[in-house]
Amino acid sequence: MTMTGAKKMNIAVRGFTLLEVTIALVVLGLITSVASTNYLGLWRKVGGKTVVDANLVSLSGSVITFAKSHHRLPCPDTKGNGYENLDNAGVCVAGTQVGRLPYISLGLSLPSDDDRAYYGVYRNATTDPAADLTVSVTQNNLTAAATAAVSPSFVYVTGDGTTTNGVESCGGYVASNPAYVILAAGEDRDGVGGSLDGINIGLASGGRCFSAASRGIDGSFDDRSLALSFYGLLAELNK
Repeated sequence: MTMTGAKKMNIAVRGFTLLEVTIALVVLGLITSVASTNYLGLWRKVGGKTVVDANLVSLSGSVITFAKSHHRLPCPDTKGNGYENLDNAGVCVAGTQVGRLPYISLGLSLPSDDDRAYYGVYRNATTDPAADLTVSVTQNNLTAAATAAVSPSFVYVTGDGTTTNGVESCGGYVASNPAYVILAAGEDRDGVGGSLDGINIGLASGGRCFSAASRGIDGSFDDRSLALSFYGLLAELNK
């Protein structure tokens, strides 16, 4: 083999220099970091949603169990102590429609404040018979509630379940009045402070307007909710 041929072979089979290897590892690290971040974001959106929705179903089951034994729906917790907001006579305080889920009254452990679900209940004393569901739940008053006109005066859901904010309007679009609704707040995705996003922000100050249970997660919204209709509650009570 000639000297020229040997030089060519050395050039052909030589490895990377330390500098080249270092640069390659840095670039690979950056690519992996970006890919991992995107994957983690997707995992949180899909995995987190599944876990939260399953938790809402479990909490709803606790509300139904309470209703079966007490023949009424629980009153919201407005003091943050885990108990129903009841007066001295053991009746839900007048005007209380929205608060936190009364975990202790439901026989559940009280989670940290950030993990407590919001809860709204239908209280309409103008129907015949009265459909204040914190007083009683019967076939007659649930039927009366189901046939009553939809109104923003009671706990209600707005929006059609899409991520288009224009169809959500607490002041102008009442989609339905549920028997009750439970909502779990996520991160502060809309950047206005607090864990509630979008139109749900009003719940922190006693508002009655909830986003649709089918509302999708996006860059500015990740709250999840479960709303049960009057006939849906009646079916659960009859099981």
